[in-house]
Amino acid sequence: MNNMKYLLTLVLCFCFSIAFAQTRITGHVWSKGEGAIVMANVIEKDANNRNVSATQTDANGNFSMAIKNPNNRLQVSYIGYVTKVTTIGAQRSFRIELVDKSTLKEAVITSTRRVKSNGLTIPEREISVAKQTLNMDDMEGLSFETAGEALQGQIAGLDIVANSGNLGAGTSMRLRGVSSINGSQEPLIVVNGYIMEDYNKSDLDLSNLENQEQFATLLQVSPEDIQSINVLKDAAATAIWGSRGSNGVIEIVTRRGARGKTKVNVGYRFNGSWQPEGMKMLNGDGYTMMLKEAYFNPTQSDNASGIAEIMYLQNYPAYYGNYNKNTDWFKEVTQFGQSHSVDLAVAGGGEKATFRISGSYVHETGTIIKQALDRFTTRLALDYWVSDRIKFTSDFGLTYTKNDKNYDDNLLNYAYQAMPNMTVYRNEYRETADGVGEYYNTGEYFIMPPAAGAAGLVGANSNRSSYYLADMVRNGNPVAIANQAWRRWSTYTITPQFSLEYKLLGKADDETQLNYTGEVYMNAYTETRDAYYPHSLTSRAWSDGVDLTSNSDFKNLQFTTRHSFVFKPYFYNNKHSLQVLARFEVGSSNSTHQNSSNSGINGGITDATVPGYLTGSSTSTGKGHTMSGISSIHYAYGSSPAESKYSADITLRADGSTRFGSGSKWGFFPGVSGRWNISSEKFFEPLKKVVSMLAFRPGWGITGNAPGSEGLIFNKYSAAGVYNGVTAIVPSNLRLTELKWEKTKSWNLGFNLNLLEDLLQFDLNIYNKRTTDLLNSGVSVPSSTGYARLDYANVGSMKNEGWELYLTTRPIFKVGKFSAKLRFNIAQNINTITQMDASVLASNNTEVNYENEQVLRRVQIGNALGGIYGYRYKGIYAYDYAHNGYFLNDDKNQYFYSGNTPNNPDGTNRNTAKNSGKTAPIARDAQGNVIYDKNGNPLPMMYNYGGINYQFQGGDVIYDDINHDGEINQLDIVYLGGSNPKVNGGFGIDLTYGNWQLKTNFNFRIGNKILNLARMYAEDMRTNRNQSASVNHRWRKNGQVTQIPRAMNASIGVSYNALISDRYVEPGDFLRFQYFQLSYSVPAKQLKKYGLSSLRFAFSGNNLLFWTKYSGVDPEHSAYGFSPCTDSSQTPRSRSFTFSLNFGF
Repeated sequence: MNNMKYLLTLVLCFCFSIAFAQTRITGHVWSKGEGAIVMANVIEKDANNRNVSATQTDANGNFSMAIKNPNNRLQVSYIGYVTKVTTIGAQRSFRIELVDKSTLKEAVITSTRRVKSNGLTIPEREISVAKQTLNMDDMEGLSFETAGEALQGQIAGLDIVANSGNLGAGTSMRLRGVSSINGSQEPLIVVNGYIMEDYNKSDLDLSNLENQEQFATLLQVSPEDIQSINVLKDAAATAIWGSRGSNGVIEIVTRRGARGKTKVNVGYRFNGSWQPEGMKMLNGDGYTMMLKEAYFNPTQSDNASGIAEIMYLQNYPAYYGNYNKNTDWFKEVTQFGQSHSVDLAVAGGGEKATFRISGSYVHETGTIIKQALDRFTTRLALDYWVSDRIKFTSDFGLTYTKNDKNYDDNLLNYAYQAMPNMTVYRNEYRETADGVGEYYNTGEYFIMPPAAGAAGLVGANSNRSSYYLADMVRNGNPVAIANQAWRRWSTYTITPQFSLEYKLLGKADDETQLNYTGEVYMNAYTETRDAYYPHSLTSRAWSDGVDLTSNSDFKNLQFTTRHSFVFKPYFYNNKHSLQVLARFEVGSSNSTHQNSSNSGINGGITDATVPGYLTGSSTSTGKGHTMSGISSIHYAYGSSPAESKYSADITLRADGSTRFGSGSKWGFFPGVSGRWNISSEKFFEPLKKVVSMLAFRPGWGITGNAPGSEGLIFNKYSAAGVYNGVTAIVPSNLRLTELKWEKTKSWNLGFNLNLLEDLLQFDLNIYNKRTTDLLNSGVSVPSSTGYARLDYANVGSMKNEGWELYLTTRPIFKVGKFSAKLRFNIAQNINTITQMDASVLASNNTEVNYENEQVLRRVQIGNALGGIYGYRYKGIYAYDYAHNGYFLNDDKNQYFYSGNTPNNPDGTNRNTAKNSGKTAPIARDAQGNVIYDKNGNPLPMMYNYGGINYQFQGGDVIYDDINHDGEINQLDIVYLGGSNPKVNGGFGIDLTYGNWQLKTNFNFRIGNKILNLARMYAEDMRTNRNQSASVNHRWRKNGQVTQIPRAMNASIGVSYNALISDRYVEPGDFLRFQYFQLSYSVPAKQLKKYGLSSLRFAFSGNNLLFWTKYSGVDPEHSAYGFSPCTDSSQTPRSRSFTFSLNFGF
């Protein structure tokens, strides 16, 4: 027992001796600028530079710590200050001053700018691929709904068109033309290294999108969170994305935190917008006159007398009070739109970790009534250095959007078509004390009653619309539709991302490195679409289905894991540099989609999920798996890493997909590129004062595309009748086990030229892309197979050729505080269909049905995709057939002007086409000679002789008889132009004077054609739609020369004045003044006393002017798939101004 006491005593004495051996020191850390420095790192380091003990300063800048050895050194550091090291020795109290790095008198820093390329981080001067970067700091204060709008006019070769002016409509993008016929033609969008792909594709016909509005995928990323956008153009750059990169790649890099003091940035933007002036339409009086004439001309009888709505009968008060207006429906459905945006970002970090947390909220009201969009986004970025070998990174993004849409995306078209003499609100007649009577506004929307069952004047109190106005009953009251019917789309997107980086070998650039990165990425996407159409907007009976609701839910979950190794050997001869990437990636996706529609919801209930009479329902699930392996090698050689002369990149990606059969499950996509920095050669030294950079960049690669749906290699079964009381099932498709990857082979020749120490910087690229094994959906097959069509087939090939030029400058014209920066880009692309299976051409090329307003969709080898086909327009026949004046029997030519004064060029007074030198509907041969029948009568011009057998009359459209056979038919249809621009680009100038800055940007398109259907509908005078004011110049009598045909309502008689022709095909060339922005940044010295680090005001104008020959409201339209570019009165882009305020502390 005593021995135990002695032993414990010895142990305690030993512990106390150790404790007292640990000497304690204290100190205070400060700087002249900030005073006491809080949370400065104080570390005891031994002779081997290992950390022995450590602490941090408190809120007063003080520290206290026990040291192990007085011979060790004391290191004190803080972000933004010069680290100070001192020997501890016998000193026990320290007062340490840190010096701000920014106060150093002189510093010489040599660094090499590095960028990401094909998964590797390499010096910028070694980039061998075609790419261009937009720094979003240059877009600060401008109002963009999505990043796509910010890119417009900024990137050479990237053609961006707004889908419409409706909220959330997004943009359509084409990079270096069109490489696919009915897959997605959009560039691949990548955010922080992962594909953003989550709009509901099942609702989109990717081959025919001209009248559909897609969900704007880029709405999920707030422009305020974006640091930069990289646009990868050639196959060598996009090969790392393999089968997804054939249309180019847009890489978005979001902002992250930085070491230093925590900074808070707050931004507010107000945007006011309005619609440009629309088409000038007829007022109520002009509309009534036009309609009466259109009903009279076919039979030369007063058919309009049976239409009470245009007769203004005062003894019909229910009609007179509601159809005697001059309503401007365009003004009724448009408004001043507003957008309020608030952004908040908090960022900072220390030695071990950096972070950035951001949130933004946007509330918009559209320029079309009853449109509203709310978007909330938040993003967290965290980087944590566990040690000098291990780094943990996480990203978390959350986006919620709620889009209140009109029941129809094209409400503006309803407004253009509505009867201008109709009232918005219902008026009723009532007697007054003086017996005169009056009409008063009931405040209720006026809805046209059902159309009568037969022609003739309806009764005064019949509660029926006139028989001929059934189309206007269907068109309805646009204001009522906007206010009482709706669609509501909402989306949730959650994107967590985690990665671990581990340096397995060396840690510094002068060591051989092997770095591993493991990543996990998830994308959870939910989309809900509800719609409601009340019975108050329709004249249908209850039994026909009223109070319509629909509900659709789509959910998709993507899960991706990625493992990457990067090997960087160290060469003692630093002329050589090598990096090797090996990456393996596995992905899976699961989706569910269900929808239902109901009728009979009443009692004021508008919830689309409330059950009623079920009119339709469906549900589906989807599952997909992908696997890919990637290898990338980068080699560079030069006198030093900063002066590399030659560099080469080789990339190979292998993609596996369950959408192909066993023989084609894997697709291999290589990319090879190189760079020769000619200006680094010794022989170039005499020119270096003028030419600071001259480089040549050749590249070649293969990218691809996969079909848009899963399960193609399996049979699908569906119900097919009943056999012995049991429902039978049969295969509903042919298995596609031989389907192949669509592949695009391309080469690119790039040139970089920088002049006058990089004052002027040119980037030129020439490229050629050839796509083979084009994938086409719904391919017709012989009925002998037992099926009508194949889900997909490889059907043909196409090519795209072109060039791009990008010019930018550093600040030039420096005079005192003034400087300027210029930028310019221009690109040309020529698209050509080079080969197509004959059966596919036959099935895809729509048949000519000889009806008015029928757009032809066809593909022709040797022409571009999206070509416009139709008849050639030659004017309007000035005379009818009887007045042609070419009868060999002159007795038939005896038509004269009133009076005896000669009126014709030949000095005669005959009122005929021959004598006046004008046109009449008679046939002519190739030499222009009149063709006669056996009786000496000119052959009349016919339309589809042997079929429709329509004889053209005076006031009808003249179509070019290409083969001079005396009739207009499908043999006279010709190619009228391409929908894709031949040239596009943009330019801008930024002017700076002190803290003031003026930014401008223009964009342009040249060489594309637009089929102006809006103009066709507004000038054909075939229906009861309101018409353009230009129809006031319509043909009315023989001898009249005009460009507008006669009014002929199709309900009474036939005419063919609205066939697709180049009368409606117009050049889509334009130059748009995209924006200007004037901003002022308050000097930091003036802000310091208020505790602010930055304060910036800006005012901008957006889309205020454009120059074009296009007669429509806006020439910004795009083609999709096989279909040509059309304008169907889609809501045009709005004009707007923006005020922004940004401050930080």
